[in-house]
Amino acid sequence: MQITCANPWCKSSFEITDADLQFYEKVSPVFNGKKESIPPPALCPDCRLQRRLSFRNERFLYRRTCDLTGKDMISFYSPENPVKAYDHHLWWEDGWNALDYGQEIDFSRPFLDQFSALFRAVPRMTMVVSHCENCDYAPYSVKSKNCYMTVSCLQSEDLFHCIQTNFSSDAIDCSFSVRCELCAECLSCSDLKTSIGCQYCENSTNLLFCNDCIGCNDCIGCKNLRGKKLHIFNQAVSKETFESTRRSLRLWQSLAELHGKAVAFFLTLPFRATHNRSCENVTGDDLIESRNAHACFNGGKFEDCRYVVINAHGGTKDSCDINYCPGAELSYECLSPVNSHSCIGGIYCWDTYDCHYSSECFYCKHLFGCAGLKRKEYCILNRQYSQEEYETLVPKIIERMRKDGEWGEFFPVSLSPFAYNETIAEEYFPLRKDEALNRGWQWRHHVDEAPKVERIIPASQLPDDIDDIPDDIVNWAIECDRTKRPFRIIRKELDLLRKIGLPMHRLHPDERYKQRMSLRNPRKLWNRECTNCQKLIATTYPPERSEKVVCESCYLEEVY
Repeated sequence: MQITCANPWCKSSFEITDADLQFYEKVSPVFNGKKESIPPPALCPDCRLQRRLSFRNERFLYRRTCDLTGKDMISFYSPENPVKAYDHHLWWEDGWNALDYGQEIDFSRPFLDQFSALFRAVPRMTMVVSHCENCDYAPYSVKSKNCYMTVSCLQSEDLFHCIQTNFSSDAIDCSFSVRCELCAECLSCSDLKTSIGCQYCENSTNLLFCNDCIGCNDCIGCKNLRGKKLHIFNQAVSKETFESTRRSLRLWQSLAELHGKAVAFFLTLPFRATHNRSCENVTGDDLIESRNAHACFNGGKFEDCRYVVINAHGGTKDSCDINYCPGAELSYECLSPVNSHSCIGGIYCWDTYDCHYSSECFYCKHLFGCAGLKRKEYCILNRQYSQEEYETLVPKIIERMRKDGEWGEFFPVSLSPFAYNETIAEEYFPLRKDEALNRGWQWRHHVDEAPKVERIIPASQLPDDIDDIPDDIVNWAIECDRTKRPFRIIRKELDLLRKIGLPMHRLHPDERYKQRMSLRNPRKLWNRECTNCQKLIATTYPPERSEKVVCESCYLEEVY
């Protein structure tokens, strides 16, 4: 079945397969003995993803006052944002009750209009953080300690400027990695130690600017190696040569030159079509230990999933159109349904069951259209009901939502508490200000806060060797080589740079992030021929790209 995307600026045609229809039937909830069938989506997969990601601010943090105490706090809501935000420590306490904001259902009005009023009234966490210590600058982090300017870290410690780096410690500027220690500028790596600038490397130690190396030690500028040690640009070297080369790379200029040489060297070698490992019957990229996954990207332990992007290696089953979703099952059109079961249209609902169209609800069951609840059940619009009342009212709400075209769809972008250019959607689907405003979405003009420091030093004037950087630099700001934006580092970050042996940053954290993310392929598949055998393959490398992209069979012949 072909459907035209309902967004007037898109109008692309997309297919609804029999497998899609079977999923919608499987995940459709039952109330009072009647199944409330979910209809096919009105928007194409890309527009559905964009809509969900417009509710997630990862990289813009502000100083504002807590609406409960009046004290200063760090928040991902700007000072002028009208939402009510509480310090996340206080939000979890019992000093306030989200049921106090409960509303009666008005069947004469669209349900999402009623939810919108509740959504904007109920206090929110200054940032979503759970069971953390000293992570006030680490949104979406869980069970972590001493993490700074880091996003979505799980059970990690002493991370700086990392994204989705889990079960890790002592890392700087790493993204989408797991079980890494003493690493910097690594992307999509696992079980890595004392390594810098690596991508798709596993179970290795002391690698510098390596790509797709597994089980390797003491390698520099290598690609596609397995079980090797003491190699430079894929050539075996003596221990003395390796150590001499490694010492020289403590200098900024030497490290920059090596990076350029490594990139050029990698282009002479084959790239695997997709970076899927231990998978069965999957389409997508960067998947681990997954089966029966269609159009899924960046995660692990998917099973019977469709259109799931960014899973954080937590295991997701029987779900579709969800993101940031470790432990989710039978969920649809949700943003961060962590450890949640049978949920539709949720935003940051963790450890929940049968919770629909709700936001920031934790350890709850049987909710519909709720916000900010903890350990509650059988609530609608934050009002408590008996089980019988709940089971009777919800089908009537769904009937009205179906009439208004709301049932089965995620919340509209206009409901997001963030400006579009504050959200991760802007990275995946960049827009101009006028384009966003013409769609009725918010836009914010960003102005850097002037750093209160003793001095600002141009990055070009920094010593090349990290050991020559003075301790006083934590009282200064560094002027980015590329953008001239000033940035600061903290003492623990300086200590870790020295421990790793990495030269002082020359670029603003935002520029380092952009540089790292530019190494990731698009979350899209193209058909092209294998460079070696001309077999047709699906890959995230567009046909016009210059890399030598090969099928899995040819790649395995190359590396083993």
